[in-house]
Amino acid sequence: MYSLNFRLFNRLRESYWFWPSVLTLGAIILGVALPELDAVIGEKWTRAMVFVHASSSDGARAILTTLASATLGVGGVAFSITIVAVSFASSNYGPRLIGNFMSDRVNQMVLGVFVATFTYCITVLTTVRNGATVDSVYVESFVPQIAIYFALILGILCIVSLIAYIHHIPESINIMNLMEKIGENLRNSIIAMLDEEDERDRIFNNEIDVSSWDIDPDSDVPQAVLRSTSPGYLQHFDLKHLNSIAREHKVQIALERAPGDFVAAQELLISIRPADKASQSVLNSLASCYTLGATRTAVQDVTFLSDQLVEVLVRALSPGINDPHTAMLCLDWLRAGLAAFARRAPSQPVGPRDAVLYKRITCESMMERSFDRMRQHIASDRTVTLYAVGALADIAIVASRLSMVQACERQMKRLVRSALELQRESLAREEIEEALKGALEMVGRRRSSEIGEGPLRDV
Repeated sequence: MYSLNFRLFNRLRESYWFWPSVLTLGAIILGVALPELDAVIGEKWTRAMVFVHASSSDGARAILTTLASATLGVGGVAFSITIVAVSFASSNYGPRLIGNFMSDRVNQMVLGVFVATFTYCITVLTTVRNGATVDSVYVESFVPQIAIYFALILGILCIVSLIAYIHHIPESINIMNLMEKIGENLRNSIIAMLDEEDERDRIFNNEIDVSSWDIDPDSDVPQAVLRSTSPGYLQHFDLKHLNSIAREHKVQIALERAPGDFVAAQELLISIRPADKASQSVLNSLASCYTLGATRTAVQDVTFLSDQLVEVLVRALSPGINDPHTAMLCLDWLRAGLAAFARRAPSQPVGPRDAVLYKRITCESMMERSFDRMRQHIASDRTVTLYAVGALADIAIVASRLSMVQACERQMKRLVRSALELQRESLAREEIEEALKGALEMVGRRRSSEIGEGPLRDV
């Protein structure tokens, strides 16, 4: 059930039909309720207000028909503009960034306002009638005045939405705004991940006796396994539920895959020890604790966001585009996320006697993953190479552990080594070597200054 809910939430968040459907349903309800309210109140209230003029049946039909046709046409144009923006972003920034546009709430709400207004006008239009005799029974004319004025309010709302939408679309495909959104999401996801790990450590650390799984992880203790039933990307693990299952049934659970990994059918996902306590009910409970999907998500896979920045950087430095400024922009936001990671004290590492064993993302592993994938592309450009060396030095300066500083220095040296091999101009090679020397000296001075407060060390 949890896996189904998580998958449904992800689809709703990135779907273009959810909010338009909700607003359309609301419009249908209002389109039925307001004419009923008009029938109860009558038209006397319009005579008591100077600024309100009652509409005739023909006038009401004209207003509603005009609004319905106009909003439907503009809604189609808005949808076309969105498709053009998505196509532009996909071809220039990478297809993995389409999700950022699909989950854009402004686009969803604007489309929903237009569709809902059209639906409301059509619904109200069916209630407008002239006086007529039907089967010898005279039916009085009916014009829902409140519903008509509410339709006019919706029309004004559509105009405001269109103006906001026209402003929003260029802003959303602006590379600076797009990188800011991804960079902020990366930074917030890293902080949220570390906070959740600290909270889990606080709750589950030494909570109960763990002697039932106090065994050597490398020993040949029989274990039960849970395999994937279908292929897809591992999107999420319910770690809280997994901890509860492990403690309730006195077993140790090891997650063999991490969020973001692609899993083929019948591949190993989870192992449980000892095997004699892994009953079928336990396996069924574990099967509801993970989610597979067609795409990666940023919920527990923070490297998905850093990979997006890397993808844009690589495209920017491709020979067909050759845009070093966009590459430096990606480095800025990647540095913002890694710096937030490096400043935090590390979470307690998962121990071999813990109830749930899983791989935690570290600052060093994220840095190596990102820079190893884009090093060759950065090294081919002298300006971006110098900028990347400075970015790595800045991360090293704020690092809370010696291993983080060493990882930054290692990446700087690898980058400079690649750049010296790729740069043909001797002056560029000299500048890169001087930049590396200056960066290492600056980091060294920072490390020396820490001696007074206690040297950097791993914990």
